[in-house]
Amino acid sequence: MTTIPYNAVLTGFTPVQLAKPVPQRVTLELSAYGFARAYCMRNDITDKSAFREVHKNVKDKFDRYALSPSQIKRRQLVFFPRLTDIRFTDGHFDIAEPKEKHLKLYDISEDPRGADIRTRHESYAKVVTQGLEEMFRGTSTAPDDLIHVTCSGYLAPSPVERMASEREWFRTTVTHSYHMGCYGAFPAIKMAHGFLASSQYGLTPPKRRVDIVHTELLSAHNNIADLTAENIIAMTLFSDGLIKYSVYAEEELARQGLHGLRILAMNEHLLPDSADDMTWVPDAHQFHMTLSPMVPVVIKRHVARFVADLVTRAGIDYAREKGSLSFAIHPGGPKIVEHIQDELGLADDQVAISLAVFRENGNMSSATIPHILKESLETVDVGTRIVCLAFGPGLTVTGMVVEKI
Repeated sequence: MTTIPYNAVLTGFTPVQLAKPVPQRVTLELSAYGFARAYCMRNDITDKSAFREVHKNVKDKFDRYALSPSQIKRRQLVFFPRLTDIRFTDGHFDIAEPKEKHLKLYDISEDPRGADIRTRHESYAKVVTQGLEEMFRGTSTAPDDLIHVTCSGYLAPSPVERMASEREWFRTTVTHSYHMGCYGAFPAIKMAHGFLASSQYGLTPPKRRVDIVHTELLSAHNNIADLTAENIIAMTLFSDGLIKYSVYAEEELARQGLHGLRILAMNEHLLPDSADDMTWVPDAHQFHMTLSPMVPVVIKRHVARFVADLVTRAGIDYAREKGSLSFAIHPGGPKIVEHIQDELGLADDQVAISLAVFRENGNMSSATIPHILKESLETVDVGTRIVCLAFGPGLTVTGMVVEKI
């Protein structure tokens, strides 16, 4: 099969921001301070000069491992002190407690591990409910299906189900697509495509629109009690991202006169000998990530063959047409896009949107690719084909080819 015979189109990308993004330099200062306080508490260190020495050592470690402001400018972090509440005097941060109880996940004077995972999920639900209100404000017609994507909060019934019930969207089916991390958009898009296609064959009532919502709140899983290089990288890399978009049958998009991204091909693989290179596991206080330094090596080893097969499925002569393609590459880290660009021999402008979204937002897990597609839809010419790539736990590689119409 070279193409997907049923034509479905992505459009209507609507991001939501629930907290003013914090400059990366501020997140690094405050995070290093929190790590130092946590270390001193666990080791019963109360002397001010001893704290200053610990703080210096933590900052040295951050200088080695943390994502710098030159790599990420700012990040949306809902569960993080707001700029207006942060003061720094006499070598110490003085941070006002949030007025909203559900935003208070940490009490550095009591337990540096912070709230347990149940409390974090309760807080996640409150924030997501607010985000959904923003996403669907002004929406007059219910979608036929609604797919909820996240790897950062699982509840039954979910906030999305509660919203659909409260709006009396009784003909809307809610489906959950959880815990796939950074590649989570691709299975959800594949499901949406399948829901629309199968409705044409009488399996369900005819469908015209499937909405997909991503609610990633990675700041709910920060861990200042684990002063490892791996955790410092994760805590300074990931950010929060919320976005909604729709999948239509192509004729419905044309009827409404909209621009969109037609789906041409999709593929997914768990790469060999990589199952332990990236994991994402629920723990007592937060979800815990493991991230092997082999991830970029494994990706570079397999990406060229994967992309060549993917674009062939889309009916593209890769050798002849590679230079005309745009690429939406999930920036799992600061070097992932550069490694793939080098391996595939891509020009800077072919990956510019991916790098720009990373610099402005950090890694928003599954919400990142939809943000890149939003920018692509707004900037590339009609007829441009976009090769989308993302990687997640496993190590799993996923891909999709779309065309702006």
